[in-house]
This record gives sequence, structure tokens and C-alpha cells, in this order.
Amino acid sequence: MIWLEPVSFAEAPFEIIDGDRGKNYPKQDEFHGSGHCLFLSATNVTKSGFDFSTCQFIDEKKDAALNKGKLQREDIVLTTRGTIGNTAYFNDAVAFDHLRINSGMVILRCDRNKLLPAFLYHFLRSPSFYSQANGLRSGVAQPQLPIRDMRQVRLPLPSLPEQCRIAGILSAYDELIENNQRRVRPLPLPRPRISSACGFPAWADSARVGGEEAQGDM
Repeated sequence: MIWLEPVSFAEAPFEIIDGDRGKNYPKQDEFHGSGHCLFLSATNVTKSGFDFSTCQFIDEKKDAALNKGKLQREDIVLTTRGTIGNTAYFNDAVAFDHLRINSGMVILRCDRNKLLPAFLYHFLRSPSFYSQANGLRSGVAQPQLPIRDMRQVRLPLPSLPEQCRIAGILSAYDELIENNQRRVRPLPLPRPRISSACGFPAWADSARVGGEEAQGDM
């Protein structure tokens, strides 16, 4: 298995898209309990993906008035202000069709001929990403990770088949842990020896699965 040298986010095959922070940004009285477009808040993007237990919406007219910041299927959301590094994956499992990020988030949109969104999503949940992001963040009262600094983060970029294999294994453990957590008396799952068994890099072995860093032997 050949691993290429990690690339910076500036060189990686995805686009970093900021939200619309202009004059049309929604005011508090323009949010509703239901409506056309889900406008994401910090509570919706967690360490373990989307949480839609509390939602706010904007109507179709307000949605059309905004420019940047609307998600497309297979986009990744990353929080960059206040709580840094929470991430969620807008795949087909999400029931909502229209979502927008708020001013404390960015969208990562992959060139899927070179980078699988599921692979990027799992990297963003790994200790490797968290340690790099923490080293680049600024601000004390309100920590932030500006796009110009985020571009310095380095991402391992194997071939598409290897990306698919890694993402598949980590997604399977996500599902196992999620199912386990639904039980009345959950049983602890041992940490999978992913890197040693599959030849993956060390960050994959300690990737966060289901929002918690797996525990046990490496």
C-alpha cells in the first residue's frame, strides 16, 4: 500500500466555502420553528455529526436572498468559531433538503474524483486534525480558526480505493457504537486495531468513532 505525502488544505482537492455574512444575514425575528430552509446553529453540528433536536428555519424568500453558504449533498460542515472542530456530513441520511451554515461555520466541498467526502469527514474527527486545528486557532474569549490559517492543516491523501476502504471501516464502527448506545445497558466496544490490521496511518487507529475517541490497545 502506497501512501502519498500529506497535502495542505490549500492544496487538497476540496473547496472551503464561507457563509453569507452580508446585509441579508437573518435577524432573530426571521427565524421560525419550521419552514423552507434549516439554518444551522452551533447546537446542530456536534462532535458526532448532526443533531436536529432543536432547529430554526428561514423562509424561501430569505433563503433566495442569501448567496454563499448553502449546502449541497455530500458537503461537510465544520465549525470554526466558538467551538472549533465540530463536523457533520450532509449525506443522503439527512432528511432535510435545504440547509445553510451560520457565520461560525464553513462548508468543505470535495472534488469527488480525487477525495471522498466520507474519508475527509473521518479525518476531521481524528486526533490528527484536532491537534493541528488547536495549534492554529486564535482568540481567547471566542476561539476561531480563520480560513487563511485552516489552509495550513495537512491531510493524508491515499488513492480513492484506499479512501473508500478506510471510510468504510470507520463508518461501520460508527454504526456499531450508535446501535450500542441505543441499548438499555450499553456494552463497551473495544478500540479497533485499525492501523495495524489494515496498514492505515496512525491517525486512523485513533479516529473518533461515534463522537468519542475509541479506547483500548493500539
